Amino acid sequence: MQKNKFLKNQSTYIKGITLVFLGAVCFSTKAIFAKLAFKYGVDGITILMIRMLFSLPFYIVILFFENNKKSIRIPQKTWTTILILGIIGYYLAALFDFIGLQYVSANLERIVIFTYPTFVLLMGKLFFNRKILPIQFLAILICYIGIILAFYSDKSIYNTANLGKGCVFILLSSLTYAFYLVNSDTVIKKIGTVRFTCISMIISCMAVLIHFAVLHGFSIFNFPKQVYWLGICIAIISTVLPSFLMTNGIRLIGSSNMSIVASIGPIATIFMSYFILKEHISLLQLLGTFFVLIGVLVISFFGNKAKVMV
Repeated sequence: MQKNKFLKNQSTYIKGITLVFLGAVCFSTKAIFAKLAFKYGVDGITILMIRMLFSLPFYIVILFFENNKKSIRIPQKTWTTILILGIIGYYLAALFDFIGLQYVSANLERIVIFTYPTFVLLMGKLFFNRKILPIQFLAILICYIGIILAFYSDKSIYNTANLGKGCVFILLSSLTYAFYLVNSDTVIKKIGTVRFTCISMIISCMAVLIHFAVLHGFSIFNFPKQVYWLGICIAIISTVLPSFLMTNGIRLIGSSNMSIVASIGPIATIFMSYFILKEHISLLQLLGTFFVLIGVLVISFFGNKAKVMV
């Protein structure tokens, strides 16, 4: 009996690790697809709009089936919170990320965005007075040393002014997503992870579509066909699929183990950017990635509450 229980637990753990691993690799493709789309003359808001346009039907259908399984009445106050978190955590975070991607390498984007657990830690202290251990402060410092190293690696390739602008936008993306994570726990407990994710993403999709319409009007069918194919890839491979792979993986192995397995993300981006985008990989960039991964893993090990990045 105990042997069967051990085998069952082992099987569950392996399944969870596999789901998180696949989810992290899928998330890492976002920057690759976006960079490929930029080659066809589109900007960040355009590729983000196409991503959301193709993602929206999936989240509507998933929400429909989720509500059919268990209908939960959402109070007006909770709807207000979901609206705010959806706009900050998905719309603004994604917008800042795609704008930043126009100015930095895919490698640097993934390294900078991966520091969001440091912001979660600092906001936990600021908003809820959660204790930060000295080793966690050291881990935060290590993370930002890693970013500086990766920044100087890109400096020889990209325009310095634009590189700084890109890093600022991606840090803003990391910051806004961390705000969403810190403040979403209570709502998730009330209405469930899947339902909350779907509603937040639908709100974000609508915000992006409105933003695009204000900037560019309603001309959404005038881009090269390659842009639409890449948008579909970002929507399915980089957004919908990994969001649910990660959710189920966290359920099986927990968020701390997820953080460790998900560290494959920046490494996967480095390899994909080298082989697909032909981006240069320098020793400084590898060293910066190593520093950031070490910092994030230390934060995760000592009680980090960070969750998956959409």
